[in-house]
Amino acid sequence: MNGVTKWYEHPLFHWMEEDDFSCMEKQLKKNCTKELVDNILKSFPNITLEAVEFYPAGTYTEPGKVVLDNISDFYLVRMHQQVTKNHTGTVRVYLPVDWNHRFMGISGAGTNNEVDWFSSVTFNVISWPMALKNGYACAVADNDTGIHLDCTWGFDDNNCLEWDHIEAWAFETMHEMTVCAKRILTECYEEKPVASYMHGTSGGGRQVVTEALMYPEDYDGLWADGPSINHFELDFACLWAAVVEANEKHVVPLSKYKAAYALATSDPSKKEYPFDSRDIAWMDFIQKLNGLETEAGPITREDLKVMVKTWDGPFTKDGKRMAYGYGPAIRQWPEETVHDFYGYFNRKEDGLLALMPIAEQGLRWFTRNPAFDVHHCSYDEYEKIYKTCKKEFRRYDFTENDFTEYAARGGKLMITHGTGDCVVPYQAAIDYYNSALEHFPSEKIMNESVRMFMPYLAGHSILDWSGAAVSCADGMKALTRWVENGEAPDEIMSVRYDFAEDKPVKEEKTPVFNQWQYKKRIQQL
Repeated sequence: MNGVTKWYEHPLFHWMEEDDFSCMEKQLKKNCTKELVDNILKSFPNITLEAVEFYPAGTYTEPGKVVLDNISDFYLVRMHQQVTKNHTGTVRVYLPVDWNHRFMGISGAGTNNEVDWFSSVTFNVISWPMALKNGYACAVADNDTGIHLDCTWGFDDNNCLEWDHIEAWAFETMHEMTVCAKRILTECYEEKPVASYMHGTSGGGRQVVTEALMYPEDYDGLWADGPSINHFELDFACLWAAVVEANEKHVVPLSKYKAAYALATSDPSKKEYPFDSRDIAWMDFIQKLNGLETEAGPITREDLKVMVKTWDGPFTKDGKRMAYGYGPAIRQWPEETVHDFYGYFNRKEDGLLALMPIAEQGLRWFTRNPAFDVHHCSYDEYEKIYKTCKKEFRRYDFTENDFTEYAARGGKLMITHGTGDCVVPYQAAIDYYNSALEHFPSEKIMNESVRMFMPYLAGHSILDWSGAAVSCADGMKALTRWVENGEAPDEIMSVRYDFAEDKPVKEEKTPVFNQWQYKKRIQQL
């Protein structure tokens, strides 16, 4: 087994017992045919069959991809999906011969419906090979967006936004994939799946939440990890450090941010406590930073001005918050090129701060300018773009949170969001959870169907960042027990893992987030 696919059988990423799999060779050999799929697709006028193929156990690869070895027998149904007039994507349904009787929808990340995680499985993302190895029938739909973390696909050849393509990505493609795939597997296996699941992180987590809100019948169990809801605020948060640096014309050495991070994370009172420079608890912390010695010399008042402004996040001139910042207790730089696109203190060779590509290009959507450079954006222009977005692109803000219909049909939604998330500010997740409560009679009733867990200092769906995060295996075990056995999780295991040494650095239990306890903790500080 090679160095990539060994992880598909690793305890971090393997959660289903093979003793529970059933050999479906007879059913698939009989039913998984071009004729049967063509007949099913009569109900899906914009989906056409490309091929039905059988792959025996052994190795599997595709052009430009790493070789996956130790893969079990499976059938692959390849289809074309006419997502818009100008865009044809693909839908792929994977049917393992040894089936666990469940379906898994595979989500994307960023603004893509599919991301190439074949060679990066240490990210906490369930890819189709991982789902297949765990015995799931699964499906992927790429929406003709490519497999890279960008959103340049939103522009056509004339640099005009294609809103029908964006609309398909936002709401429609995954739903149609799900309905079609479940029809195919039901006919091929001659039985319905006992349960249907979807896991997604970041942009994929947003897709998971969208499924619960708009298509509550699609999935029984949904797990959104670090979901990129509050889409506008997220983009403006990710780009804020570069805007501050450009406008203040003062570069703070990274060692000074690292010194502040060490001080913040050593203080137990800052656990799960969002940064706000106007809060008296943080005022005392900020005062301690003034003159603090670092590798680059003491932190000056000018340094502190830029640091605090960056940590606070963007505000309008009249004091209204545009987005949350990340705060001093969130690590915002990669370590030794690991996850080198994470964090806003990742400096390029030209001296400018590197930008999260999804956020940078998202702002290009909102400005309708594919060449927009935020490094030269004034505070006034930044605020103007934000206000324009809120008016014109409201449908793509992804702030809806009425889960009552999903709860009524018995669905279970699990959200995990680390307080060390260096991409999606966790404070926004707290607000989202609290406002979702407004649709339920009580938090207790909402928690029968919707629960959130906030691992302390966990990064953005990574197990080797600054804190212990929920692994694919532990999360799926908890969700499965909840969906199939009615065992709602009050706490969930998390782990910080050393992949080089293949051993855990830290393991702990993360309790279910509770709004009222959280408010009580703030009042006690």
